[in-house]
Amino acid sequence: MPVTQKRLFVSGSPSPQQLTASSAVYYTVPQSTTTIVKQIILTNTTAAAKTVTVRLKPLGVTEASTHDILSAVSLAANETLSFNCSLVLTNNGSVATSSTSDQITALCSSATSVNITINGVEES
Repeated sequence: MPVTQKRLFVSGSPSPQQLTASSAVYYTVPQSTTTIVKQIILTNTTAAAKTVTVRLKPLGVTEASTHDILSAVSLAANETLSFNCSLVLTNNGSVATSSTSDQITALCSSATSVNITINGVEES
């Protein structure tokens, strides 16, 4: 099975991506793939503090605060946070959708203020 180290992102939206003020999907595990998220980088590109939440939403469930990986983390003006981890995400072998794949979702207190970069390994 091939293992690929890469920046992880939603198809068609290369990383880094700007966070929105409401929760949005920033990575969905592809079909027949297991992913290990190794690092999440958050960069506040503004001159004011911002609050960020990042979640690992399991497949087939409604997103909730119980899925928080980083919960209401405050980033100072122009601050970068590097969160090193080893989060295993899966796809149940079907198409890549919210009901069949784990997802990384996130939101920020202010849209277009914080960039997110997700690095990891995909095994298919």
